[in-house]
Amino acid sequence: MKKIIIFALILAVAFTAVIYAAPGDSNDPIVVLSYLNDRIKGLIKEYKLDELESLKEKVDGLISGGAGGSSAALEVVEIYPGEILIAGAGTELILRGGRAFVIGSELGGIANVTAGRDFASGSEFVANHLMIVPRDDGRGAYTNDYAIFMVRGKYEIKDR
Repeated sequence: MKKIIIFALILAVAFTAVIYAAPGDSNDPIVVLSYLNDRIKGLIKEYKLDELESLKEKVDGLISGGAGGSSAALEVVEIYPGEILIAGAGTELILRGGRAFVIGSELGGIANVTAGRDFASGSEFVANHLMIVPRDDGRGAYTNDYAIFMVRGKYEIKDR
C-alpha cells in the first residue's frame, strides 16, 4: 500500500510540473507555433539562408552576361539590324514576325522540328516553325530588318 501511495505522489509531482509549465517553455511538452517560428528563424540566421536568394540573383547575372536570359517559359525576344541572337544548347526558337536567318557552326545548323530537317547557316527561318539549337557553339539568328522570336532556354543578344 505504501508503494502505491509513493507512486501516486511521484506521478502527481510530475504532472504538476507539466500543468504549471508556461506555454512555449522548455518544460512544456506541447510544441507551440511561436516556438517553431523562433526556432526556424534562428536556423535561417545561423545558416544564412536569407542570403541565398540574393546570391542566386548575382550568379544568374554573371552567367547570362548582359542582355539575354534563360527561361522555362516562352519569352518574346526582339532583334534589330546589327544584332544577333546566340542561343544555348537545347534552346527553342519560334519566329513570330519579320525575317531572320540561321547562324550555324562547323557542326551544322539549327534543327527545324516542324519541317523535320536541319537548316544550315544562312537559311531563312520559317515563321511559326519550332527550331531547336542542338549545341552551345554559337548558333542562333540574325536579321537585316527586324525579327521577333518566342524563345525558351538560354540566349544572348549581341552586336554583330
